[in-house]
Amino acid sequence: MSKTEISLFDEQQFKSTDKKFKIKTTADDGNLIKSKDRVQHHGEVFTPKWMVKKMLSEPSIQEKLHDLHATFFEPSAGEGAFLKEILHQKLDHVDEISNKSSWENNALWALMSIYAIELLEDNLVKAKRAMLDVFINHYQAFMQKELSINTDLYKSAKYIIDVNIVQGNTLTYKNSENKLIKFREWIPSGSKVGQNIFTYKSLFNNDDIDDVDANEGQLSLFGDFEDIDSKKNRPVQLTKVYEG
Repeated sequence: MSKTEISLFDEQQFKSTDKKFKIKTTADDGNLIKSKDRVQHHGEVFTPKWMVKKMLSEPSIQEKLHDLHATFFEPSAGEGAFLKEILHQKLDHVDEISNKSSWENNALWALMSIYAIELLEDNLVKAKRAMLDVFINHYQAFMQKELSINTDLYKSAKYIIDVNIVQGNTLTYKNSENKLIKFREWIPSGSKVGQNIFTYKSLFNNDDIDDVDANEGQLSLFGDFEDIDSKKNRPVQLTKVYEG
């Protein structure tokens, strides 16, 4: 992590001597690989920031970035290059359309729309921290106050990131515990949200009768998760989703 990159004070209150909070940008350290061994064994090569921004600049993708509920899925998250830029641009839109009373709900919907899988645990930790860092930065710049870890908003944001950004192998549909990778579909219900649990494998058209969550239709990178046959939980207040 370079000196200019946003730093996350994990599980501590974000503090700053400068009370004039501003939007910060993350820097690209320029390293495309960590080691030759990781490239050989995992095919790990990172995407440079300039390429991330160029790919996301496509008009059709920009349209989705301005839709709070349009979902994005990264099948190989790495350290979160795409995730933090997608979240940053979505929250830029939230900043534009929100006031202080609506920002929290809008920001959480934007966060809920981003999903990812990452095979390697060290990358997963960095990706999650990067996303939480971006969320904190936008909140503090918009509200001009610190975001405490004791608030419902912080707890909900951290919970959403933890269940949306998961460890697993996209080729086997399973995680390191040899269990099917699972996600949550977030269902709007007024100022509340319901949750559907579904497997990543269920998003693909397959004939596996052992996959009880299998449904027809292939995964769309920028599509909406709909018609998932799974058990719905009781809707909870959006800013207290961590309690659900």
